[in-house]
Amino acid sequence: MKKISISVFTTLSLFVGSFYLNTVEAAQESNADKMAESRETKTSHFTDIQGHWAQTAIQDAIQRGYVDGYPDKRFLPNKQVTRAEFMKMAVSALDIEVASLSSGSWYAPYVAAAESAGIYKAGDFGNSNLTERMTREEMAKLAVKALGYKNVEDKQWMYLASKDGIISGTAPGVISPTGTTTRAQAIAVIERLLQVKSGKELPVDKYAVAAAEVYWHKTNIFSVAPEIFNGPDNNNKNVGIDSWKLSKLQFGAPNGSIVAQVDELIAIDWNDPKDPNRKLLPSKEKLVWVFGSNKNVFNNDLQAYVILLKSHYTVNKKPKLYPGNELALNIRGYNGKANGRVLNMPHLIESTDPNKRINGLVIPKQGFSTGGIIEVMVETITAGAPIYLNKLSRSILIK
Repeated sequence: MKKISISVFTTLSLFVGSFYLNTVEAAQESNADKMAESRETKTSHFTDIQGHWAQTAIQDAIQRGYVDGYPDKRFLPNKQVTRAEFMKMAVSALDIEVASLSSGSWYAPYVAAAESAGIYKAGDFGNSNLTERMTREEMAKLAVKALGYKNVEDKQWMYLASKDGIISGTAPGVISPTGTTTRAQAIAVIERLLQVKSGKELPVDKYAVAAAEVYWHKTNIFSVAPEIFNGPDNNNKNVGIDSWKLSKLQFGAPNGSIVAQVDELIAIDWNDPKDPNRKLLPSKEKLVWVFGSNKNVFNNDLQAYVILLKSHYTVNKKPKLYPGNELALNIRGYNGKANGRVLNMPHLIESTDPNKRINGLVIPKQGFSTGGIIEVMVETITAGAPIYLNKLSRSILIK
């Protein structure tokens, strides 16, 4: 009798449990359906967002309640956004408390709220006219501040925003910092900002990150070749990306007779045919790496990064001793012995295309060893005169 009771009780428990789970799942599905239906209801009357690239983000933004359309049943997703309009959207989306003000413009309460929250301060936008069109860099600045970044350098905003997946390129390798912002773009950025703040890891446009790094500090080596120049052991202010300073890009003679300037140091992933900076190189059959008298034509199997140096003299009072108008690049720290057949250390590169001059090195991705430190150096090219050199970066790489 007891066995039968236990069996009946167990069966009843399983039935009740199953009924409960099915009821909960049904309720969850019902709520999800209602939310989707609510979103569609709120946005279905906007005739100009159907099929738009930002349609889903716009629908989510309307559902959250921080933006709406116009009475004429248009949303105007491609309308440009002012600084004040973006600030209102951001403050509302972030649920920042807004106090009512007895006087001032319609956006004054939102500006005050943004200032209190630390995501904006006077002077962030170059001038105080908040009714001007907002640029992509200004949008990135506010977003980066909302993420809590501190001690951000000038022009670093786009880099941080793109690295976190909040900003993407306007074209491969193009970030358009001074480009204006549309309602759709603003909403997309705010929606991504909300996702990052909730702990979600977003997909990243690596070409945008690299372009933003160049915009920030004149190089992209730390984004394009991080395993070489910015590996996990580079975790203090003296190595890796933190060792690179704009102040190091100009150097020369103590008396000022020779002043050299590094304009850009561009890394190109040879094994990525879509790398936007491949356009800086000649065609494959006209690109060679040099070892003594040997010249090896690049091929698709070569696992390598190409590092191009753009430089010039801002002052050269001794042109006969310092001929030309460019510097030499040197990357030190590789061990081993070059043999001219296998790429196991940095080598000079040349272009056999007279219309595509280049100055730089090729470095291996694999099959090499190091002494533990990689240093990027630039130096003057002389005709018997003193050489002036400068260290641009220092990275820990034990391999």
